Order: sequence, then structure tokens, then C-alpha cells
Amino acid sequence: MKIEGFTKKELEEIKNIKVGKWDIISEFHRIEWVKKGYSEEESKIHGIVIAVVGYQARLGKEARTYQLEQKGKEKGVSLTHREKEKWITTKDFDKIINKIGEKYYNSIFSPAIENLYNKGYSYNEVKQAVEIPSKIGAKISLEKFLNFL
Repeated sequence: MKIEGFTKKELEEIKNIKVGKWDIISEFHRIEWVKKGYSEEESKIHGIVIAVVGYQARLGKEARTYQLEQKGKEKGVSLTHREKEKWITTKDFDKIINKIGEKYYNSIFSPAIENLYNKGYSYNEVKQAVEIPSKIGAKISLEKFLNFL
């Protein structure tokens, strides 16, 4: 895949954009669900929930419950922690897109993850392929994704 439509300055900016393993797992599982025929909304919610639950597990916290529920007009996933409830919606996934930048997300990040998914990589193999450290909060530059396009 060839990257087009970027100025030299934008290509330099790619070196400064950081993505974390929670961004990667969210996108990987979003793509997985889209490929299974789920809507974009359902896929985004699933992707971000997998990341949140994985993060909690990594910290040794027990994710008590999560279930699809309706909250007003907005579909979401309810994650209950102790006595406090937090709703996860597509807006939570869109924070990843905003952090990376929509143009970079659509042209580099998402296609790179999809390329690896289509090649049959598992999420763990994707983490190894992009050489992201296993520590909590680990991030790598978006530039590394250029190797997989």
C-alpha cells in the first residue's frame, strides 16, 4: 500500500504521533467485528470495551460486569465499577481517532492494523510485529506502522 496525499511536513509529523497498545487493541477488535458483519457503531464499542477490560485486568482489577444496554438515544456499553457506572460509547473510540488525527488514522493506522489482520495475525502477533513493549502505557510512533503498509 502506498501512502499518498501527505506533505513532507505531515510525513515528518508522523514521527511525533504516538499510539499505545490500547489504541492497537481497540482498532484490531473494531476491524475484527466489522469483518464479522457488525455495524461500525457496535464494532467501535466492542473495540474500546476490550481495551478497557484488558487494561483493568492488566492492573489486577476485576471488571465486574459489562453488557450492552440502551441509554437514552445513544447505544453504549455499561461498565460497572464498584458502585459507580460509566457508559462507553462510540465517542470513547473516537478519542483515539482524534488523538492520532483523522487523516493519519484513516490513511496509516487503521490500514496498517487491517493489513496485519487480513494476513491472519492475532492481536498478540500484531503487538509483536509492531514491536510495542509489554509494559503498561507503552507507546510507539505512528511511523512504525509505515513498515506494514
